[in-house]
Amino acid sequence: MSERRVPCPSCGARIVEGARKCRACKGWLGERHRGSVGSLSGREPRLARAAVTVASGVAAVIIATLTSLKSPVGEAPPLTALAPEGAAPRAAPDDAPDPAAFGPDAAEPAPPPAEPKGRWRAREFRIGDVHPLDVVFNPSGASIYVSADDASLREYKLQSGELIHKASMPAQGDHIRLLFDRYVAVLRHEDAARIPVMDTTAWDRDPVLLDVGRTPGDIVALPDGRTVVAATTDTKRVTKFELPTGVRLANITLPHATGQLFLVQAEGRPYIAALGALTHAGRPGGAWIDLFDPSESPFGATRRSIAVGREPREGDITRDGGAVFFPDRLSNTAILLSVAGVTETRKTPVGVGPTAGFLLDEDRYGITLNAEARTASVIDLSTMEVKSTLPLRGVPLTGVTSPDRKTLFVALGGTQWPPVGSGVAVIAGDPPRVVASLPTGRGACAVAVSKDGARAVVASYWDRSITVLER
Repeated sequence: MSERRVPCPSCGARIVEGARKCRACKGWLGERHRGSVGSLSGREPRLARAAVTVASGVAAVIIATLTSLKSPVGEAPPLTALAPEGAAPRAAPDDAPDPAAFGPDAAEPAPPPAEPKGRWRAREFRIGDVHPLDVVFNPSGASIYVSADDASLREYKLQSGELIHKASMPAQGDHIRLLFDRYVAVLRHEDAARIPVMDTTAWDRDPVLLDVGRTPGDIVALPDGRTVVAATTDTKRVTKFELPTGVRLANITLPHATGQLFLVQAEGRPYIAALGALTHAGRPGGAWIDLFDPSESPFGATRRSIAVGREPREGDITRDGGAVFFPDRLSNTAILLSVAGVTETRKTPVGVGPTAGFLLDEDRYGITLNAEARTASVIDLSTMEVKSTLPLRGVPLTGVTSPDRKTLFVALGGTQWPPVGSGVAVIAGDPPRVVASLPTGRGACAVAVSKDGARAVVASYWDRSITVLER
């Protein structure tokens, strides 16, 4: 490029000859630079118009799509008709829509149908390396007390199976009884002369020992909330004790061995009904019930004896306490003994080998568990006739009724000891029938039910487990 300088045609400033732009006025000299803003001025209008056209087309498509969709709001509510001037306002009907609401008023939902009672379900937990012998519920229903063959009394949480309390007893308990919702009495029927009574509010203390005599048979709590009556078989003694001291208050010796005690209502006040039997050369020789007022002094002075068969088994009392229902195994009969006033005995034949009797449905039905026949006899107590015979899937050993007496749970462990059978039968309904048969561990030996009747448990000897029934 030449360094000769010439004047700018626009401002007169000296610029290099051949320069294309003046440094002083910034003006272009001659042909403009390709690619500058000025060189694009010819295409700029065409590009702008094309961009506007494309944007307009896209917007039109979007608007058409949106307007074709159905509104989720729904139809607008109908307008409320206005009354003519001077006319009294009309009350809106109950089904009229709310003018201030969005859309029509929603219809009131129908009340849900009553849920039917669910089926019984079974679950299981292990209790360790001991064999359970008997089981009862804690009054709260959250735990159970278990008598084990290592001469211990244990408490387990029902939900998790966790062992929460354990106490050693002088001997293993064949059966346990809950007294006053606080004490647990541990009954050893052989090789024992005392009944340990454990205070479940003080597991760190030793049990109170009730000196009842050889071979304890049964124990029952009296309505005063502090005294109990216990019976024995070998010594034929019935003794009254006070808890928690264990002091012996009174005792009486009967002519026969007492195996069961019932708290009944006779002559308008609580009476003890002691059910016992005599044997001759190892064979049953007759059975009696002795009735007496435990509050009288001397103890048992005015008792009366009633002959009731030959070999009575486990029985039940009516809700009002005015009658006792039990089977007689030797004669294969069921007996209903009224004790409220003048004693009256009614009998009916049942299945072979009855071992226990229970009452259901407001004392309308009596149930006997017939071990040899593997059945349960349903008896209409108003007529003392067998209404039906229910087959069972195993040999019944024992049972328990729910507090409302609507359901009977039967452990099917068999009559030999230790038991080898398994399973539990649930009897309910009107008339009673088997509504469920559920599995348990081997050796179903004891059964218990909670106070609300919502749960039951079955102890299994050989399986060393507890089966929980719930729904």
